[in-house]
Amino acid sequence: MRFVCAVLSMSLFCVPASAWASTVTLAWNDAAQVGTEAVLLVRSEDGATSVSLRNPVAANSTTTQIDLPPLARTAQTLQAGLIADGAVILQSAIVSIVDRTAPQSHLMLHQNLAVGFNDAWECDDGRITQVFQHGDRLEIRYGATSLSLQAQSDVARHYVSEDGSAITFAGNQAELTLPGQAPLVCQPTLFRPVLPLEAIAANGDWRIELGQDAALIDLPGLEDESLSSAGLAIMAPRNGIIEISAPSVSLRLTQERCRLQDNALIFPVLAELTIYASGQISGGCAGSVMELLSGRDWYVTSIFGLPLSNSAKDSRDMTLQIGDGQISGRGTCNRYVGRALIADGRLSFRELGTTRLACPANLRNLELRFLDALEATSGFDLSRDGMLILQAAQMPILTAVRR
Repeated sequence: MRFVCAVLSMSLFCVPASAWASTVTLAWNDAAQVGTEAVLLVRSEDGATSVSLRNPVAANSTTTQIDLPPLARTAQTLQAGLIADGAVILQSAIVSIVDRTAPQSHLMLHQNLAVGFNDAWECDDGRITQVFQHGDRLEIRYGATSLSLQAQSDVARHYVSEDGSAITFAGNQAELTLPGQAPLVCQPTLFRPVLPLEAIAANGDWRIELGQDAALIDLPGLEDESLSSAGLAIMAPRNGIIEISAPSVSLRLTQERCRLQDNALIFPVLAELTIYASGQISGGCAGSVMELLSGRDWYVTSIFGLPLSNSAKDSRDMTLQIGDGQISGRGTCNRYVGRALIADGRLSFRELGTTRLACPANLRNLELRFLDALEATSGFDLSRDGMLILQAAQMPILTAVRR
């Protein structure tokens, strides 16, 4: 294994938090600029924001406090950050909420946890808009809509598309106008940090682990002394690509789905390693497989190739909720829970347990087939329209969609 000391440092101070309502203190190293805003987000199990708090930050300060209200039972995670001139500049790690209590009342914010592929804006209709920057052009993904907008010279930070869609930025706010719709007011919001992240060669020749404090590089033939200088340089222009450079190698990350050779899994990031000494370029994949599966509920549409009958009311409500090493949801009559594991290039669901409610024979049989499909799963695929396809030995055994 080869170690690289990286310029990725973060401290997280743990202080007991009071139950229910509490005050969260945010701290960072460099003085805040004028117009900086602190954001604190509480997210539910499906990743949706349940609490969003925004406070102005005093210029030149390195700390601020935000009062956290009593949390709902659905509160799962807490994250904080700083926003300046419409961009997230500092973020904390995402921390878990247990028993409606925030476990950390002191969060340290760091620049490297604000490294991202794109900017995220939350509009007043509740939707998250992804914004990619390509020079004087913006790519915007708003729900199922994808737009390409060009900068206009007549108004500062004003972009217009061919269909008349427009977005205008002013500080930490933007107005998005779509044809035939009332203008939407949007604000920049926090996103899941890219780091920590693991990248793996498609052929297994190398592995890179990028953490909050250091990087670990396993690359045959790479000498220790060639990697012992200042650390890593990270460039993230929010255009869908992140460049990470060390003295002897560089890693290019692209927000694009990726598969490894002879692997039944999909990764969310395409990786490309360049070795300076030889000029060799080697492809691979990076990121967490679970990121593609976690979030909102999946609704089952077929099991072992048989579509669920529209006349079977209860069967249409069979669901999967995947995240944090766990799978849970509803069968036809019972709720279930189990472990979701990624190991040796396989996805598996283990230790499935259910409630024991009374259930008509036909629905019980369907529920058992559903659980059998979960236990047989070894991989998955995602269709272009977002359908989840669970597989056993690369054969589809269950499909599900998000509503």
